[in-house]
This record gives sequence, structure tokens and C-alpha cells, in this order.
Amino acid sequence: MLAALALDTSRPVRLDTLIHRLWDESPPAKPRASLHAYAARIRRRLRALDGGERLVQHAHTYTLDVRPEHVDCHHFKQLADRALALADDGDDAEALALLREAEELWRGEPLAGLPGLWAERVRASLMEQRLAAQLTRIGIELRRGHFAELVSDVAALLDQHPSDETLAGMLMTASYGCGRQAEALRVYDTVRRHLREALGTDPGEALTRLHRLILEGAPVKQLLPAPEPTVAAPRTLPSHAELVGRETELAAIIRESTAPPEPHAARAVIALQTISGMAGVGKSLLAVHAAGRLGPHFPDGQIHLDLRAHSLGQEPLTPQAALTALLRTLGVPATALPDNLDELITLWRTLLSTRRAVIVLDDAAGPEQLRPLLPGPSPSLLIVTSRRRITGLPGVRSVLLDVLPPHDAIALFRRLAGEERTTKANEVADIVRLSGHLPLAIELAAGRLVSRPAWTTAHLLHRLTHGHGRLKEFRDGYQEVARAFEVSYQTLTSEEQTVFRLLGLQLGPDIDPFGTAALADLPVDGAERVLESLLDAHLIQEPSPERYAFHDLLGEYSRTLATSEDPPEVREIALHRLIDFYIRASDAADRIVYPRRLRAGPPRPDRPGPGPGPGPGQVPVPGWPNPTSARQWLTAERAGLIAAERHCRTHGHPHEAALLADALAAFLVEEGYAAEARRMHESAAQHWHDSGEHRAEAHALLDLGAVLSHCGRYEPALTAARRARRLAEDTGDTTAKAEALHLLGVLHWNLGDLAEALAHQNETLGLRLGSGDLWQIARSQNNLGITHLYLGNSGSADENFNAALMGFRATRDAREEARVLNNLSDLRSRNGDLESARNHLHEALAILSESGSQAERAITQVNMANTMNSPDELTAMLDLYRDSLTTFRRLGDRRNASNTLQVMGSALHAAGRFREAGTHHRRALDLARSIGSAHEETQALHGLGLAEHGLGHASAAAEHLNSAIATADRIGAAEEAARARESLAAVAGTTAERFS
Repeated sequence: MLAALALDTSRPVRLDTLIHRLWDESPPAKPRASLHAYAARIRRRLRALDGGERLVQHAHTYTLDVRPEHVDCHHFKQLADRALALADDGDDAEALALLREAEELWRGEPLAGLPGLWAERVRASLMEQRLAAQLTRIGIELRRGHFAELVSDVAALLDQHPSDETLAGMLMTASYGCGRQAEALRVYDTVRRHLREALGTDPGEALTRLHRLILEGAPVKQLLPAPEPTVAAPRTLPSHAELVGRETELAAIIRESTAPPEPHAARAVIALQTISGMAGVGKSLLAVHAAGRLGPHFPDGQIHLDLRAHSLGQEPLTPQAALTALLRTLGVPATALPDNLDELITLWRTLLSTRRAVIVLDDAAGPEQLRPLLPGPSPSLLIVTSRRRITGLPGVRSVLLDVLPPHDAIALFRRLAGEERTTKANEVADIVRLSGHLPLAIELAAGRLVSRPAWTTAHLLHRLTHGHGRLKEFRDGYQEVARAFEVSYQTLTSEEQTVFRLLGLQLGPDIDPFGTAALADLPVDGAERVLESLLDAHLIQEPSPERYAFHDLLGEYSRTLATSEDPPEVREIALHRLIDFYIRASDAADRIVYPRRLRAGPPRPDRPGPGPGPGPGQVPVPGWPNPTSARQWLTAERAGLIAAERHCRTHGHPHEAALLADALAAFLVEEGYAAEARRMHESAAQHWHDSGEHRAEAHALLDLGAVLSHCGRYEPALTAARRARRLAEDTGDTTAKAEALHLLGVLHWNLGDLAEALAHQNETLGLRLGSGDLWQIARSQNNLGITHLYLGNSGSADENFNAALMGFRATRDAREEARVLNNLSDLRSRNGDLESARNHLHEALAILSESGSQAERAITQVNMANTMNSPDELTAMLDLYRDSLTTFRRLGDRRNASNTLQVMGSALHAAGRFREAGTHHRRALDLARSIGSAHEETQALHGLGLAEHGLGHASAAAEHLNSAIATADRIGAAEEAARARESLAAVAGTTAERFS
């Protein structure tokens, strides 16, 4: 019993729940009496420890009043979560210390000796959490070079999990890292033999790659996995109540979801189960309960996502936003998310093609929203809930959920309110009838009875039948439900009623105490107190710590009350306070997370730290201690912040919308929300233009240009950057002018206009030299080096790259330093100094292994392959190229994908495989032309001409080479044009010899 209470420490646990946990479906004759006896013993022993009342009894519940950090399993999870966040931010040392502290909490098997299904489920979950933390710790230790110390620990874990390829890879890496190459190879052979015998399969691609690298004697750093956030088997199902009734529907879902496929049958789409019905009928509870029951059949994850078709004040999730959220849940970093819907769909389907996961898509709008979310052929299961019947999707199986039958509705009310207080069958039947047999309304009515020990069912029935009925705006089907809401509302204090009504005005799916304080014009601690009261009254939910939300019907009820009881000016002032808080808080968070970002104005008045405090009546912003916590706030509030900007933009407050757009610019692009950012910045630029605030307009146009460039829309980005430059010149804003010129240089380079790019970059450098900002100067020098490299000016490229390297080292920006080293390796490789090129790449990889993105590591890997020789090292080269190409495709990076296909073609050509080379060059050419990238187009045409010549197609070869020369001449790429002319002359000479 103590364990059952400790798992939900500080939260009330119902007696029925405790009975189920202790005895499953076979309780003793008097289970409640047994519980009370156990409680007395526990309370006595706890009281002897510190004299306090740690076991608190309320009506039909017990609460273990102990802080979560004093219970090992909760403390372990807190430490492991903090460690993972620190590791993701690059603080491996602190993460490692926390993980070691977490591991010391373990004392063998959890719940050892406790029987029953509940104990078994908890035991399995805790062991899985421990293994995840151990894998995180081992990964950090490997990155820090602690190879010898790890071998015995990892070997012991692999003995316990002999099919775990991640552990096998870690043991191979640790053994190889301390010089035991033969032992590392033996691990691979042992795992391969076990997989074949036990599962009839071979090791996966990742383990096979490690084996190959060890055979080739590669540097150990190449074996180390990148420190990216991953979620091996995410479990994001929300906590939920016990299911009463619905046995037929639940059995049908489980039966159809676990039935083996027909022999030789090809499944056209993922197994798709829909649950539809009116709001509050229990669709989500049934879906989540079914997903939990199906967990053993779908070991790769149990995922929940709210599609928000009926969330007040919010638009339904777009397919792009939904896929972004799902991919982040699966552990895909924000920097790895593609920008367009088609590539997001491809990535989603690729990740689920071999996974067995159950995914709950809650509150769907209809087939149009769902169709892009179907993962295609996959062993996974999709469960969809919707207020509408879902049709028009292949393979769909539907369950239509009506209100509960009377006997199940009565059973639900008695389960929630307690059997001792619900003995009057006629009164209970009338209560559930007035609740419309709707589970949500029944839960609220029972909750009022539970929280009022003096009430009887007769008293509750009287209140339901003699209420005033406030939901006049609801359709007739909701009138009886409104009475249940009314009873709960009338029990609140005046202050609690005011906050309940104002919460209906919130703009996002949930809100924290700071936002609530702003809405209600309360101190933050006062807002927290009221939120706790509303939570106790079952009028709001807490889906995650300190985030509060309405059930959709209660949210509608709250807004209805606000409209009927609060004058328009009161509602408008409350929303203004919330939006003002959002502007100040998002600006403060942005300055902590992105301290170098160019901004139009000074900080808002109450940023944390030195400076003036909040104005009169203003809620202070949270006091974030570091960039990680500020980013977490932006992530939690993202939907509300976007909704606030949209509200301001569409309700006559363009100034506030523009301020929010400025504060969110960097965060939204980095998190993969470019479409929302583009709309914000277009509106902001127009507002500042209409207001005559041209300095701010220039900054908004710079943000817009950066977003458009990120999406590969270079021509519209050029227009925005040019307008920003003119405005910066007119207003004397030299910093903004330099940034506009910097952006113009990047855009012209991407479009292949090298002369124009060089001119802009030189002008940018001149402005930044005057400012003395070493970091900005280094940015300009790096870009100049790239342009000189493509123009064939090796000396100038070398000079600028080395200057940039010094600047970034002086300003301690390791990631930018790695980018410059990558560029230097390209220069050395073109000049034939392959040894220096490799040295630069090894330096870059050492940095990027700690802090780099997937794209940066893939680019470095391509450059590493470029330093190798074909055909002698062709196999290794192609492995590196293909690995990088997969990354670029997943990220939607078509320019680098074209580059990679081009160099793959060149490697194949050098090996005499001309037909394969031509295929790769054609694919590179198609990609280059699709984005208007003239550099890549020139190189692909050149390579295609050489491939055609190798195949004996002289006419086609000459045509492609002449096109390459024309394109290179047009963009000013003299070195590339000279190479193409040499190739054309060689082709012509060979042709003449054949005909002489």
C-alpha cells in the first residue's frame, strides 16, 4: 500500500484504485477495512519519524503528503530528465554527475516481491527508465573517452539484453577505444549469431557500419554517435481515469488491432481505428485506455497528439504542425526538420516504416487533416478520435461512441462518488439522466458530491433541478450538461469565479500561473492559489507540471460565462494584460537564448536581471536562470504566443503583433515553424511601413528575408533584403545595413551571381570593421572566403578563412569555428593538399561531435570523402556519401543533396563506372535546377558531359560541356569555366583521333 501511494505522492489516490493495485480483480471480503488498517500502521510509523501527518485521508481517498524528490523513483526521473536536458545543451560533465547520482538511488529490483499486474507494470516501466538513463550515461562517457572504464559495465548490460544493438555498438566502441580491436569484432560476431538464431535477422545498418569502421581501423571518433536527443520508445499518453463500461467497444478495438494479417495480404495504409461521437462522451479516454492496453503489442512507442479541432481560441493543427510535433516526439531534432509538407510526410513514413507504435490522434477535424499523417505501410496502429465520423480514408475501421447506457452511467457515478453515498438508486438514476448520461457531466456531478461530505444525492439532485441554467448559447443537446457545470461553478468563491471566466479568454491550449496572473490582474502566488482551487474542483486540468487547461466543453462554458457576465471592456483589458505579458516575456526570453541576434530596439521594461522592474500592475516575467530554461518557456508557450500574434494581427492591434513577431523571429525558424514566422514578418513589415517607423520596418524585412532564405525562396528573399537595405540607409542604421548586405551576399551566392555576392560581402566587411565587432567581422570574412573559393581566388580565400578562424576563436564560438575549418578543408583539397584538408576536417568533427547539427556533420563527412581516392577507396567514399545524402534528404536540404550526388558521380567516374556516374549527375542537375542553384548546375553539367564521353556519346558530351561553360561564364566562376573548357578540348581531341 505504501508503494501504491508513493507512486502518486502528493496526489489523492481513490480507495477503489488502491484496491485494484493491491489485489487486482480478487480483493478480500472487506478490502476497505483492510486498507484502513494498513493506513493506520503506515501513519503511525511515519508519524514516529518526524511527528508530521504524512498520510492524509479525505472522502474515499488517501494522500501520501511527501515531496516527490523524497521518493526514489520520482527523484531518479527528475535527475535523469535534468541530465538529458544538460547533455542536449552540451554540458556533459554536469549531466554525467546527475546520472551517477541517479544510479546510486537504485537498490536492486523495484517493488521486489510484490505480486500482481499493477506491480509488474510499474516494475517494467521503472526498469525501462533505468536502462534509458544508463544508455545516456554510457553515451556521454564514450564521448569523453572513458573507454576502458566502461567495458565491464556495458558487457554486463549486454548480457541482460543480448538483442540490444545499441548496447552492442557501445561495447564495440568502448573495446575498440581502449585498443581491443579483436574483442570489439568478437562482440559483433556474437550479436550477429544471437540475432540469427533468436530472431532470424542480421544486425542493422548502424551496427554494421561500426563493424566496417573497426575493420578499416578508422579513428575512434568516427565510431562515436552524435549527441542528439533521441526517444527510443516514446510514451506520451496522458494520465487518465479508469474506464467504466465500453467493454464491447474496447474489445473490438483490441481484437481488430491485434489480429494477424491475411496471408500474402498487402496493407495499403497503416491500421487505422477511429472513435467518433459528441464532446464529453469519452472518446479520448477510450482511445488512451486502448492504447495503454495495446502497449505490449506495440513496443516502439505509445504516442498522443491533440489535433485541436475544437480547442477554443485556436486553429486546428495543420498537417505540417502535427507532423512537426510527432517527429519531435520521436526524437528528431528541430534542426533536422524539413521545411515543406511533402518532405515531412516522407520523413514520418520512413521513421514508422519498421516501428510498431500505437499513435493516438485526438480531436481530429476530418480526413483532410488526417490524410498527410497516415504513415503508409507500417506495423504501427493509428487511433483517431473526432466529433465527426471519419470517412474517405483507406482501411479505416470505425467505432461510433454514444452516451453511456443507463446502467454504465450509474456504475460510473457510483465508482466516482463512492458506493456508501449512492445507495438511493432512483436519485442516482435521476442525477445521471440530468447529466445526459455523458461521462464528463457525470464526473463533474460526482466530483461535487465527493468534495462536499455533508451533501446527499437528494441535495445534489435538488441543485441540478433548481439551477438557473446559464448556457443559453448552447444547442439543446447541451442544456442538461450545463446544469452540471453550473453546480460546480456556483460553489466557487467570487475570486475563483472571476479567474474561471477569464481563463476562457486564454489564447493557447494551456496557460501557466504567470499568464493567469496577467489575465486576472493578480500576483503570481495568488494566481497559483486560485488555479489549485480550480484544479481541486475538477474545473481545469494539469496536463503537465504548472500548465493548466480546460476540457473543451468547460472551456466553452467558461467563455460563455465571460461573455454574459463581464462587460466587453473588462474582457478587452484582461486580454491586453495577457498580450502585454507575452510581449515582455518573449522579448526577455529571446535575449537570453539568442544574445547576438540583431534587434530593432532595447529590451522591454522588465527583463530579468539588471534593469528596471515591471511597470505598475504588470506581472513580472519568469526569472529564468539560463538559456535552457528560457527556451523551455518559449517551447511551452509557443502555441499561445503564435495565437496571441494572430489575435493582435486580426483584431486591430498590429503594433503588438509586430512586437511579438520580432521577439519570436529566431525561435520559430530554429524550431521549424517557418510558415508561421513568414506570415508574422510580412504583417509586421507592413505595420511598421504604415506607421512610418522605417527603422523597425527594416528589421522586420531582415527577419522576413532570413525566413524566406531558409525555405529556399531566394527571389522573394532578395526583394525583402533590398528593401531592408534602402530603409537602413535612409534611417542611418549601419548595423541593419550591414546585416542586409550580409543577407544579400548569401542570396546572390546561392543564386550563382558570384560577382554581385562578392561586392555585397566586401561592403558588409567594410561596415563591420568600423564597428569593431569581432564576431560579425568573422562572419563576413568566412563568407568572403567561400565566394573567393568559387571564383578561383585561392589566396584571397585562404586569407579570409584564416582571419575568420581567428575571430571565432577570439569570441569563443566553436560551431562557427568548425564551419570555417570545413571551408578551409575544401580549399586545401582543391589545391591538392589532402593531408591538410583531412587535418582540418578532423578538427571540425571533434568540435561538431559536441555541439554540431546533423547537417554540419553530414557536410563534414562529404568533405572527408572528397579527400579520398577513387577507385582505391571507392567503397568507403560511397558509404560516407550515402550516409550524408540520407541526412540531407531527411532535412530537405536540396542544395547539399545535389552537391553530394555530384561528387558521388565523380567518384564513380574515376572508377570507370560511367553509366552510374551519369545517373548521379542527372539527379544532381535536376535538384540544382529545382532550386535555381547555378554553382551546382554547372558542376552537374560538367560531370554529365564527362560521363557521356566515357560512354562514347560524343555529341551529348559536347552539348553538356558547352552548357557548363555558358553557365560558369554567366555567374563569373572562372575556375569552373576553365575546367569545363579543358574537358571540352579533351573530348574534341579524342573524337578527332577516332575519326582520323
